[in-house]
Amino acid sequence: MPNARHGLFNPQARANILQELYGALWGSHMSLFLARNEAPPAGTLLSEAQARSSIKPPIDSVSKACQHVFKKGECCFRCKDCAMDDSCIMCARCFYATEHTGHVVTFCISQQPGGSCDCGDPEVWRYPINCPHHSGAANSPPMHSQSQEKRTVTPITHSFRDSMGKAIGCAIDFLLDVLDYSPEDTTLPTSQDALAAQVSADPLQKEYWAIVLWNDEKHSFDEAVAHLQHMTGCNLQQATAVVLRTDEEGRDVIEVAGDAKRLLETAHKISTIDLTVTMRRAFDIFREHMAAVIIEWLLDLLQCHVGGDVAILKDLVADELFSPRRPESGFLYPEMAKQYPEAHGGSRIDWLFVYHPRLWKRPRLNLKQIYITVLTMNQRNRLSVAVHYANVFHRIIDSYLLVDREAETSIKFFALDLFTVPSVAAHLVRENGVLKRLLAVIAGFFTNQISNKRIIDPPDYTHTMDVEAYPFRSKRYMPIFSDIRYICNNHSVQKIISNGTDSTSKFVTVCAMFMGIQPNKRARGNHVEYESDSWINVFNVTLSLSRVVKAFGEAFASSTQASLFACIEVVMSRIQRVCAMEEARLDSNHYTPISFHTVTFSQTSYKIVDFDVLSGWVSFHNALHWLLAEFFKQANVLADREESKVQSTDIRTFITSHFDESAILQIIEFPLRVIALIAQVRAGLWVRNGFPIRGQLVHYRDFMLRELCYDQDLFLIQTAMILLDPDLILISMLDRFQLRNWMTGDQTHPECEPSHLAGLVEELLFTIIYCVGDPSNAMNLSLQAICRREIIHALAPGPISFTDLCKRVPERLIEEACFEHVLQEVSTFRRAEGVMDTGSYELKYVYFSEVDPFFYHYTRARREEVESVLKGKLLKKGVKDPIILPTAYSIPNSPYSRLSQVLTSPVLLQIIFYVIQNFVDGPPLTEGAVSTDAILDQAMHLIILAITQNGEAFTSTAKSHQFSDTTLVHLLCRVEAREASKAFRPRIRWCLDRMSEFDPSVHSLRHSPEVKGMDSTIEAKKRAAKARQDAIMKQFANAQKMFLDAFDEDDEDEAHQPQSDQTNEASEPCILCQEKMDSQRPFGAIAAIHPSRVIRYTPIPTSPHWNEVLNNPESLDQDDALQSPPDDRDKSGTPSPHSLRFGTYASTCGHMVHYHCFNDYMEAIRSRHRMQPQRHQPECLERGEFICPLCKSLGNCLMPVAKPISKPAKSSSPFPEWLRSLGIELLRSAPDRTLERHQYISGTGEFMFWAAEDTAWPTESSANDSIDDISSTVRAAVAMISRQSVALRIRPEPAYGERGSGLYIPEGLGSYTLSAIEVAYRGTGVHGATLFVDKLPETAGQCIRGIVATLSGIVAVYFRTRRLAALESLRLAIAKRLLPDWTREDLYRHPFLLRDPYALLFECAAVAPEFIPNLTCALYYAILLRTLFGLLQHFMVSPPNYTTALRNTRHSRIFGSVAILLKSAARHSAALDRTADRLLETLGEGRVEQLLYAHTLPALRALLLFAHSVCPWAIGPGTDTETCEYERILNALSIPFPSELHNHESIQVLLAGWCTHFAQLYTIASGDCIIRLDYPGVYHMTKLPAILDLMWQGNDLALTCTRCNTMPADPAICLICGVLCCHQSYCCRGSDWSQRGECNMHTRECSGPIGIYLLLKRCVVLYLYGDSGSFASPPYIDSHGEIDIGLRRGRRQYLHPVRMEEIRKCWLLNGVPSAVARRIEVQTDAGGWETL
Repeated sequence: MPNARHGLFNPQARANILQELYGALWGSHMSLFLARNEAPPAGTLLSEAQARSSIKPPIDSVSKACQHVFKKGECCFRCKDCAMDDSCIMCARCFYATEHTGHVVTFCISQQPGGSCDCGDPEVWRYPINCPHHSGAANSPPMHSQSQEKRTVTPITHSFRDSMGKAIGCAIDFLLDVLDYSPEDTTLPTSQDALAAQVSADPLQKEYWAIVLWNDEKHSFDEAVAHLQHMTGCNLQQATAVVLRTDEEGRDVIEVAGDAKRLLETAHKISTIDLTVTMRRAFDIFREHMAAVIIEWLLDLLQCHVGGDVAILKDLVADELFSPRRPESGFLYPEMAKQYPEAHGGSRIDWLFVYHPRLWKRPRLNLKQIYITVLTMNQRNRLSVAVHYANVFHRIIDSYLLVDREAETSIKFFALDLFTVPSVAAHLVRENGVLKRLLAVIAGFFTNQISNKRIIDPPDYTHTMDVEAYPFRSKRYMPIFSDIRYICNNHSVQKIISNGTDSTSKFVTVCAMFMGIQPNKRARGNHVEYESDSWINVFNVTLSLSRVVKAFGEAFASSTQASLFACIEVVMSRIQRVCAMEEARLDSNHYTPISFHTVTFSQTSYKIVDFDVLSGWVSFHNALHWLLAEFFKQANVLADREESKVQSTDIRTFITSHFDESAILQIIEFPLRVIALIAQVRAGLWVRNGFPIRGQLVHYRDFMLRELCYDQDLFLIQTAMILLDPDLILISMLDRFQLRNWMTGDQTHPECEPSHLAGLVEELLFTIIYCVGDPSNAMNLSLQAICRREIIHALAPGPISFTDLCKRVPERLIEEACFEHVLQEVSTFRRAEGVMDTGSYELKYVYFSEVDPFFYHYTRARREEVESVLKGKLLKKGVKDPIILPTAYSIPNSPYSRLSQVLTSPVLLQIIFYVIQNFVDGPPLTEGAVSTDAILDQAMHLIILAITQNGEAFTSTAKSHQFSDTTLVHLLCRVEAREASKAFRPRIRWCLDRMSEFDPSVHSLRHSPEVKGMDSTIEAKKRAAKARQDAIMKQFANAQKMFLDAFDEDDEDEAHQPQSDQTNEASEPCILCQEKMDSQRPFGAIAAIHPSRVIRYTPIPTSPHWNEVLNNPESLDQDDALQSPPDDRDKSGTPSPHSLRFGTYASTCGHMVHYHCFNDYMEAIRSRHRMQPQRHQPECLERGEFICPLCKSLGNCLMPVAKPISKPAKSSSPFPEWLRSLGIELLRSAPDRTLERHQYISGTGEFMFWAAEDTAWPTESSANDSIDDISSTVRAAVAMISRQSVALRIRPEPAYGERGSGLYIPEGLGSYTLSAIEVAYRGTGVHGATLFVDKLPETAGQCIRGIVATLSGIVAVYFRTRRLAALESLRLAIAKRLLPDWTREDLYRHPFLLRDPYALLFECAAVAPEFIPNLTCALYYAILLRTLFGLLQHFMVSPPNYTTALRNTRHSRIFGSVAILLKSAARHSAALDRTADRLLETLGEGRVEQLLYAHTLPALRALLLFAHSVCPWAIGPGTDTETCEYERILNALSIPFPSELHNHESIQVLLAGWCTHFAQLYTIASGDCIIRLDYPGVYHMTKLPAILDLMWQGNDLALTCTRCNTMPADPAICLICGVLCCHQSYCCRGSDWSQRGECNMHTRECSGPIGIYLLLKRCVVLYLYGDSGSFASPPYIDSHGEIDIGLRRGRRQYLHPVRMEEIRKCWLLNGVPSAVARRIEVQTDAGGWETL
């Protein structure tokens, strides 16, 4: 086939191969697979055909195990309470079917196919989870229907079964034969000779070659596509297709041809940017594609049935995989058998395991799914797969560590499915020696014992390590350590490990190889020349190794005492030999054998190790000591279990009988050196070693290695104190810390300054306090008790978030299930309320009694903070001079019971004495960060601890032992009487009081009279200070009162000053120059005008959104947005893009600048753009954008600043009188022909000079007065949008270049902005106010007034020579539009009801503001009629049958009879009248009234909003808040209720004229009289699930992209309309030049310029605006009240209503552009906003 097709593999070739395979499988028995008339189409898999077939297999009611293999993008769950380890996962179906209430649950999204659900496997669960699908319980409900019960299995013959087995076996043999010829590496031949020398299966050796491109994670799609186009000459579509196939399949053929020279040159060109390219014969490439099809076929068979039996094909595939490979199956088999001797004679699956690196992405993943399916069939298969895997495991690891270029799909990770099963792991360790193999691999790899890309086995354990070599730089070793940890955590394996010393000896040998690596030596004189960062790599290895050490040591918790003691002896002996240089393990260039010297301290001689940390080499890496410490902990655990046995041996007795004093000192020497090194680094003695030493210290002591390494070192020192004489250990510590002389009174040191010595003393006391005061590691604490202790001390300083809590406790504990349960027990959780809030935990009061300020994980600052908290609580209880006392401990029946005896040590007593004396009597420290008080606190704590534990013995020793001719008791008495020691006096007094109880003679040594006198003096000083404070506060209160009185008088003066309509002076200075703003120089407020599609039209009755209109709330000023949308609401916020209204939305931040300052600022922005050409700038200069210098919001214009219109001296006339006088005035006026030339000829009465692109706008700079510069910026911003949005506007306009062309500003900007602001505040409660406008921000009104001022400014430009006359003419022209009597004039022939009412409101405010109160009333009734006509037209298009009828009315007090109102409006048109009758009959008067109320309430709110912003005096006083919002607004605006129309003849006449005019045009041209109503409800965003992971609960269809019909790798949900898009995916990119992604393309279809998306797998919100975007916090938080961007923590995410409301407000208030700009502005990044 390869030669027949010239090496070209295509879909037809795949179809032919599948046809041959299926034909060989079923032969003449196809009817057992499919019905006779159901032959699958070419290229279709059998499982797909059987899914559509009429032959179905029987379904068991409950299966034993789930075995569901996860697909890419599926959600998998882990319950820490139920699972044995972190590898145990469940599918969504099983998780939601089982009970996990109150459990600690995490979830993740599968990034690659593979892995299976563990539900139904009893080995991986702590207790039965009772899944109804897989538990097999008798009470489980049946899972099949009546029809399924009748399905039967058709038996098959043995011969047919054998035939199928042979077909499968032959296919696998062919697959292995193909892979025999495939290379492991992907190296491109350098020459034609090397190309021809490649091994090939082509018997004809045809000169036909193929270039193959391999997938990688280093290059982007764009980079790869552009490079292929450039190097191969292919077009964009061809290059894109190759790259997409490469990403999906793992590799793809670029070209097949016979010109080897040209192809090789092309391949080398492609590889110039490090793209992986290979070139081989096309014959072999074709065969490899055939092998991939065979693997796909095998996977498909595992999902098929034969005659209804689903097990036959699975069994056959498994049997053939476990069958031996026939030697004659391949020509290269003998050679391959030499290369892989462990697979020679083995089964086919062995060869597939070792050949896995030769495959690419798709076949690898398919093979892994095959293995998992076979593995989960039964226990026998699981064990068989594990054994075969273990046989070639070291080859698998070799390939993974050294060869495999696609490590993420390596078969190495299949070990996780095996090593975590207890029975399998135990078998592999016992029978196959997997643990020893893993240890050998680690030893060989890190010592770089590698030959021919293979790790030498067995390795040379004496080989040296090079920390600069590749193994330490590689990160692939981490899973190897994880495998060992998983194995050691299995209880069955732990029994094997702890039984004898064999495993321990192997492990100790490996640990010894890492002992003492990368030592440090203090730099003297000069700073180190080169600061290497190799320590980072070494610490990464140490972190992995220390975790294994912890797991290995804990495996001995169930060991026998004899076995554990034997292992301890092995470890201690090995440490002793290594330290004594008896083994060639330590670097002889840095280390010397340990030597001893004799020192004298307090007239006693001690033989201790001789070493100077200041001049010697010290390493942080001592794995053997950490293992020994863990063994000591387990020995203490065994003590309780062995105490009942007569033959039990104490650990101290055992060790001292096998090791002498010198040996034990040698064993603890390296940890002691590390502790001394840490003390010296913290004291500032290693500053010349640079950052590396500080970095090592931070990671070792304060970060991830603290519990695993540093705490183990401390525990070893603590253990040494019970093994040997504690004085000997203390002297050794003093010697390492360079403090022997200091503790005898000599405070000089040849190399250390006093501040350095003080730092060393502080660290020494910290170590001693831990050793004698913290017996937690020696008290056999349970895991719950350890978690409890750590959590209590982490929460003691104050409330913190869960993330901060995790930083304060060991990492190991956080992963335990009991951690969060203990946290809930000991703390009180405060939920996250606000947007920026996070949940916090606060320690319950009852648990503060368990807090120890000297907890060994506390820093000095944290200790002082905790002490302050504890003392504060004691003061609240009325305790005077509170003292924090340690809790006495007792460790019975344990060798550590001797620990408290250390407190009576004479050496310790001398240390305490000289610490107090040297710092009390010595000179004060003048430099450094060491606190003398903190050191004295430590000394006093040791005294208090000694008195608490051994009061009598300590008192006797302290009173009898003299130092410098005095005792500790005398010293304390002297310090007590000192004035400078008042901070310590309460503790000293407590100590002396307790000592006096044990020895009454102590009382006579105290200076009691002086103390009493001192106390009285102190009290007098306190009273005097209190009196001074009261006098000062009294003076301050008087001054404050005088200031407030003066300020109130100023306010009264200002209140009597008249307000002007136009602002000539601003109260705030210019934010740029900080100078006062007045009429001398023009100024404006920074504003942004953006195109918008936020306003929606009301849906048609057949739409699923129609129910929202019917369920609209009675009042829109109630809290509704914080509640979840109705359940019957469709998830999408918008039915279709055609239901959105386009306009321009203005917003302002309110900050003001001078016009000339603004110009200078814009020039500075342009300069920044020129200086930073590569940066993605936050603003776009082509759109005239800029960033507000103060709040960083985005703007593109300056808006005029205007105050509300002053109340006229003469009150406005009543509405009837106003109409009458207006009519008389119009009759008396003469026509203004000049103004008529500025009006549209369409008859609307509108003015062309308010069009954004009017050609009569002056272009000369001299034409504009200075005051109009601000208005011109607004007009320019609107004009730019107008030119770009012609196709989006439905309003008839003159052609471009004619007068009046472009967007009409009063309607397109003013009306739209007013509507959008009203929409934004729907569903927001007034909370104590009467009307919703009382809670509006000032910027909303400022924006509306700014638009009005802009319209006035434009009028001033056009009529600058006759402004007053023009204003009078404009005023009358607006009145003509309003009054129906003037409709016969050609300029006003257009019906008034077809005009936007809000646009007329803005026009009137600009030229005739005195009209507003009465005009508001007229416009309300115009809106009422528009709504009635709009509803009639609405139900003409969509019949009312979809809406249920409602006869009873609820608002007759407002509307009266809606039927009469509707009939009166519609009677002027026969068509409308008939529709009204049908509507009332079908829907009922109550339903019509409901719709009328819902659609006119938003209009009333908009009128109120405008009046509040422009003329607040027109709003009446508030009414009863218990009435509905509709009535409150009508009363506030003094609008008569429609139910009272019979009392208002003038309004009736006005309405009749409007209706007649509308009906006349409707009868002639109904298509020109369309009235579209705005959506009246609260605007919600896309309905999201309450829990994020519910998105993946059997929701494949909802998570499928409609554009590419696949499940996106990074799905994004549009929060505006609910559509799912592919985020940053190449599959759905646009085909235009811009190559926009699907999110950008959908944004333009959906919401116009802005987009808001929730990225599901990243759990982050994406804002899009223009060509920019930014990421924001998601609306989800976890159970701890924290966001989890990227789902890194894996905790379940819950919808937070307040955060969701914040996103909604950002959308509705036009805040997305500013949010994007702010995020980009704070960072200078040349990589584009996508990298933020």
